[in-house]
Amino acid sequence: MHYISDNIYLINRVNPLASYTLDRFLHNELAIERAVGLNDIRLGVYNVLLSHGFHLQLNGCEYLALLASRYIVKSDYNEQKAISDIAIAIGANDDFIVGCINASIIRNKEFIPIASKTLGVAIPSDKTSITDVVAIIGAVFKIYFNYTVDSEHFDEDDCPAINFSRAILDHGEKR
Repeated sequence: MHYISDNIYLINRVNPLASYTLDRFLHNELAIERAVGLNDIRLGVYNVLLSHGFHLQLNGCEYLALLASRYIVKSDYNEQKAISDIAIAIGANDDFIVGCINASIIRNKEFIPIASKTLGVAIPSDKTSITDVVAIIGAVFKIYFNYTVDSEHFDEDDCPAINFSRAILDHGEKR
């Protein structure tokens, strides 16, 4: 698992974990760490995206969920490598994945205000890069779900899709 306790959105929270009372704990304001499967982590990430105003029917939201899942799970997380892995798994180009994710972020005007309230942190409105959004999603996930998984292996990496743009239109040559 990726150690994200040093995430700046977790460190700068208004409500530190030491301020929790038994009453707040019993009313699910603090998630206990639980071992689950990878599908549960993805479901939690989708719940975070849905509750923060993302439109789940957009491809960019799906790719953002895959990227955030890798951020949460992979101990050796590297954003560019994760984007490349997602692109290979679905049979697309890295630029297509980045464009779709950026479009879903731009379309969601409520994300930063809702995330600021959820985290108890004043997040500047210009924090809309993919790196910032994934870090915010990871922080929200850590606070409200706090799932862990034993295996960092993603099944879609074993059977990548065919990139028809590269295989047919470009005659197998890279752009």
